[in-house]
Amino acid sequence: MEHLNKTTGLLIKNNSFIGSSVVFPYEGEFLCLTAGHNLYGKKFDQIPDLTEWRVSDYKGVLHTVSQCIGDVNFARENDIVILKLECNSNLELFHCPQFYTVSKNPAHSFFFRGKYETSKFPVTHTNLQFINLCQNNIHKFYCKIEKALLMNNIYQSGSDWLGGWSGSGLFLANHDKLICFGVMIEIPNKGNDGQLKFTSISAIDKLDVKLNIIESSALDFDNKLLASSVNSIFEQTDDKAISLWENDEGNKPQLDYIVDKLTKVYSDDRLEIMKRNAIRRLLVGKAFLYSELRKHEIIYDQYNKAYYAYDLDDLEVNANTRTEANSGLKQIKKEYEDYLISCLGDVLGLDDIKILSNYGISEWISNCSLSFIKDE
Repeated sequence: MEHLNKTTGLLIKNNSFIGSSVVFPYEGEFLCLTAGHNLYGKKFDQIPDLTEWRVSDYKGVLHTVSQCIGDVNFARENDIVILKLECNSNLELFHCPQFYTVSKNPAHSFFFRGKYETSKFPVTHTNLQFINLCQNNIHKFYCKIEKALLMNNIYQSGSDWLGGWSGSGLFLANHDKLICFGVMIEIPNKGNDGQLKFTSISAIDKLDVKLNIIESSALDFDNKLLASSVNSIFEQTDDKAISLWENDEGNKPQLDYIVDKLTKVYSDDRLEIMKRNAIRRLLVGKAFLYSELRKHEIIYDQYNKAYYAYDLDDLEVNANTRTEANSGLKQIKKEYEDYLISCLGDVLGLDDIKILSNYGISEWISNCSLSFIKDE
C-alpha cells in the first residue's frame, strides 16, 4: 500500500531498538502511537526518561520525543500511549491514516506492520481475522494469525524471538484508504495459540488528544472495500471458466433455455457472443451474490425480497420478430434495474446493482421465468 511505509516508526532507547509504532502528522503535530509497555516496561514499573528516546521513521531519520500522553496507570490498563515528537524533517513526507474502532465483521481481513528484533527491516503480515474482545477491557481484542508466521527458522514458536512487534499498527486489508484500528500489545501463550492481542484506537478517547475515530459499522458495506473483491470475480470469470460451465452436463438444461431464448432475440452471427455474455453474467452475479453480498445479511435479505417480488410479475415478451424481442428484453432489463435501484440504491453502488440486474435477467433467461411469445 502506497502510504503504509510512511506510518512505520521504530522506537529507539539509547541506540537500542525497543518496539514498533505508528507515526503520523495530525493537526500540525507529529504523533506516534505505540504500546504502553514499550515506554513503561512489561511490568509497568519504569519511569521513562524521554531524553533517552528517539523514533526512527521510514527514511531512517530520528525524531526526539517531547511528551508521552498517557500516564503509567492509563498505560497499565490499556497498554497504549501517544508520543509527541519533535519532527526533524518535513511533516508532508508522512501520512495520517484514518482511524476506526475495530471491525468485528468476519468479511474484513487485517494486516499489521512492524519490526522484530532480529529482522533488519519492518515486515508486513496479512490475513488476520478478529476473534473476540477481552473480557476485562473492551478496548483490547484478539486476532487470529497463521501460526507458522510465529515460528522461526528452527520451528520454535514464542514471543521472545519476535520481540519488537509490540506497537505495530493494525490496518484494514483490501481498501484504497489506509485505515488503522490500533496497535499490537502481546503475543499470548508465546504464539502457540496462533493469536495476537491488540489495543483499539478507541482507548485514546480517554486522553487529551482527540483523534477523529470513526465507528467501524461504517465499513460494513463499503463500496471501496468491495471493489477489489469484485475485480477479482471478474478476473476469475474468464473464457476458460465460461467454457467449463458450458461443457458441464449438469448445466445442460440451463444452457438449452439460454440458446432457445436468445435465438429468438439475436441473429445467428451474434448468438454465440450473446450466449457467452449471458453465461458470464450468471457466473459473475452468482459469485458476487454468494461470496460477497451474503456476508452482509441485511442487504442480502433486501436483495432477495426484491428479486422474488419482481419474479412474481408476468415476465413475458410478446414479439413476432427478433427486433421486437430485443426491444422487449431491453425494456425488462431497464425496468428491473430501476426497480433494484429503488430498493437498494441507498446501500449499493450503481455498478453493484448492474451486476445484480444482469444476473437476474440471465437467471430468468436460463430457466422458465422469462418467455418470448409470438402473437397469435
